[in-house]
Amino acid sequence: MKVRKFLCFLRWFSSKKNCKKKSVLDLHPGEIVEVRNENEILVTFDENGTLEGLPFMPEMRKYCGKKFRVLKRINKTIVEGAGMRRMKNTVILEGVTCDGAAHGGCRRTCLLFWKETWLKRVQTYDKDNY
Repeated sequence: MKVRKFLCFLRWFSSKKNCKKKSVLDLHPGEIVEVRNENEILVTFDENGTLEGLPFMPEMRKYCGKKFRVLKRINKTIVEGAGMRRMKNTVILEGVTCDGAAHGGCRRTCLLFWKETWLKRVQTYDKDNY
């Protein structure tokens, strides 16, 4: 039994060897960021397709490569049916909401949570790009 678990671990570990190290940007409201491309984001996923339990939803793809202002840091949230959930290195971006296209046409326009690893800090200010 222990051998099988070890082999599963080795298989999982070898699939992750090309993954980039998780980056912590310590972002604050008002900072400008660019959403990384989808391939850069995909390599951050664990075996469940999430990063620290947070999924990259299909509605988030359209924001890849675009620049936005950080609206707020998120440290905790309420998840329907599950209660309070704490988070690290997570932000919400100004004007970025879920359009519900991949969730049966949901019209709630929920805020999308972004792991800092999925973002790049932008040094230049170009108000026409976000």
